[in-house]
Amino acid sequence: MSASPEPSPRVLVIGAGAVGQVYGRHAQLGGGAVTFFVRAKYAADLAGGVDMYPLNRSRSQRTVPVRFEGFAVVSTAAEVAARRWDLVIITVSSPALRGPWLAELVAAVGDATIVALQPGRDDRDTILAAGASADRLVSGMITLISYSAPLPDETRFPRPGMAYWFPPLTPAPFSGPDTRVAAVVALFRRGKLPAKRDRDVPRAVAFPSAVMMAYLVALENAGWSFRRLVRETIQQGAQGAREALAVIGHREGRVPLGIRLVARPRILRMGLWFARRAIPLPLETYLAYHFTKVGDQTREFVAGYIARGREAGLPVDALVRLTAALPPGPAH
Repeated sequence: MSASPEPSPRVLVIGAGAVGQVYGRHAQLGGGAVTFFVRAKYAADLAGGVDMYPLNRSRSQRTVPVRFEGFAVVSTAAEVAARRWDLVIITVSSPALRGPWLAELVAAVGDATIVALQPGRDDRDTILAAGASADRLVSGMITLISYSAPLPDETRFPRPGMAYWFPPLTPAPFSGPDTRVAAVVALFRRGKLPAKRDRDVPRAVAFPSAVMMAYLVALENAGWSFRRLVRETIQQGAQGAREALAVIGHREGRVPLGIRLVARPRILRMGLWFARRAIPLPLETYLAYHFTKVGDQTREFVAGYIARGREAGLPVDALVRLTAALPPGPAH
């Protein structure tokens, strides 16, 4: 007599942007029954399904849309509370976590595993303060690139959709309670989203995030131009990255060697040269488009490095100069 099949895990994805749609699609491919939690004004457009462009396919298939549908959509905590959930994936940006909605949602999802994809320990603390218990909170790191296609001046896609790419050899790490992490990793691996277990994702994320945020500010100050970055702002960006790493190292311990190397301008120049040739999308345009939309998150992180550095008596002059040169943040 054969064993009865495992029931489909009930997955609630908070947010249906560039990240949420990808995680939702691959959770569904892994056997999950997926529901999105979005603002009411977005629900109708999402409910009919979306086109997606997985860029890891062969060159001839990258521009052929894949339809993602068969999911549910809810917009209120009451709708969430009316159902039972196994897994909740929070994909919104760090600043979007602020507000009463998070506590209402945490209360509505019962004892479900909560996966936080935000990049900082402060984000984890925010979710815990909203009522989530540590024994059901899993930390994850976003390693993919995803965006609403087409980007400005991008003409290769037949119609709008969500394009995304998994960089090779960089599975998404997850850490937290063993049983819950194992279930999350298994779900995504079944759904062909590269995933692995990690000892401490918040620590692993903290160091590359510090470097990335400093260089993003330098790139924004260069008008999102790699050429201007290399010629005008890369040195200040590297100095800011080293300051941010010192701040993180003060709390997290020794900075990994590979991360220290990335904070050197010569290594960044080499990385940019390689990335522009290896990544199957217009990287410069993507960075300008995506990180302008989430510019408030970048500014919030850098402001946090400055505040913590001053508290610890660490130098933050380059970070201050970088932020002082920034244009005004995006309006909301």
